[in-house]
Amino acid sequence: MSGVRRAWGWVASLRDGGTTPWADWTAEGEERGPWLPGAQQLELLRRVNEEAVRRGVRTDPVLVDRLLAASAPGRGRPDLLLAGAGPEPRFGPRPVDPAALPPRDLVRVASGLIAEDLVAAGEPEPQRRHWWHRRRPWAPSYRLVGHPWLVEPALADLARRGRPQREQPRHVYVLAADLETMVAQAWTARAFAEGGAGWTEWLRGLARADRLPPRADILTPARTWGARIGPERVSIVLDRTLLPRALQGSRGLAAPPEIGGAAADLARWVGPSLALLVGRDQREALLRGRLAPRLTGLGGPAVAVPTELRGWIDDRAERLRTQLTRGGYAFLGDPDLLLAPATDRDDDRCEPSEAEVLALATQVLIEPAGPVARSAKEQQ
Repeated sequence: MSGVRRAWGWVASLRDGGTTPWADWTAEGEERGPWLPGAQQLELLRRVNEEAVRRGVRTDPVLVDRLLAASAPGRGRPDLLLAGAGPEPRFGPRPVDPAALPPRDLVRVASGLIAEDLVAAGEPEPQRRHWWHRRRPWAPSYRLVGHPWLVEPALADLARRGRPQREQPRHVYVLAADLETMVAQAWTARAFAEGGAGWTEWLRGLARADRLPPRADILTPARTWGARIGPERVSIVLDRTLLPRALQGSRGLAAPPEIGGAAADLARWVGPSLALLVGRDQREALLRGRLAPRLTGLGGPAVAVPTELRGWIDDRAERLRTQLTRGGYAFLGDPDLLLAPATDRDDDRCEPSEAEVLALATQVLIEPAGPVARSAKEQQ
């Protein structure tokens, strides 16, 4: 049996929605060109087909074409050859069994396709302002500061209700949560902005330097505004249910999106691929405005502090509580809420596995197929 013809038979099967692993494939097929697609692309297509079968749908043919033609983003990362599909090359990487590839090799390919879909979708249209968005005469004079992941959706919600914040407020509210949650959300926000290291690696770097990320630093804005308007007019908000009443409203405020650990990690992978296509500002706008809504509620549990760093995060939370309570600030909620609740953590579940990120990437590729696929489909 010709290894090359066997490989082309597998390619034809995958194009038709097949899910058989390469090692189990035996039938031959007609050669369709001088080059076979790379092992990464073929294995990713097989995984996408498996996800499509689970959903009871068929992989879109346009997505199949895009996937097989995709590259693996990253400097010096060639397409890999199939083991047993022909003579081994004298130079370069050795041929591989696609099923043995680490998930990260497949996530790289998927992230490039997702980035293309985001660019094709374009930045979300800015929200139109209507007459009911105008500032109400009775709206309180306030400003929200603190953790951006908490502040931004609340501010947008209040502005829609005609209660925007002021540059020179009478009262400042510092939105916060327990420190573990704020640090985890800071990493999530980073994943949807500049990307960077994985959760545990990033957290270890913070612990070695004994510092908190700027996005989780609520002490600095509290001190800054306390010096400007007096600490008694600065409130640390630890119970969000108390804030609407303080702002003379009755409705609860919009909460940040619920982004699971695998979803945040996928955004961290997509960011570098997106950086090859658009500038920094547009990259963040697409990640936050397009990808985040798609991933809301997905990706499993949020990241958590592993046991090895629990002592450090607890110590920093204690120090933060002491500094805030001694600062003369008002509190909406018990200061003890800054401390993470005592829970038993499984270190293996503190951050998502690469396999979980890959599984989520296949879901994003399939549903929806993406604006690139839809546009191409409409032209057929």
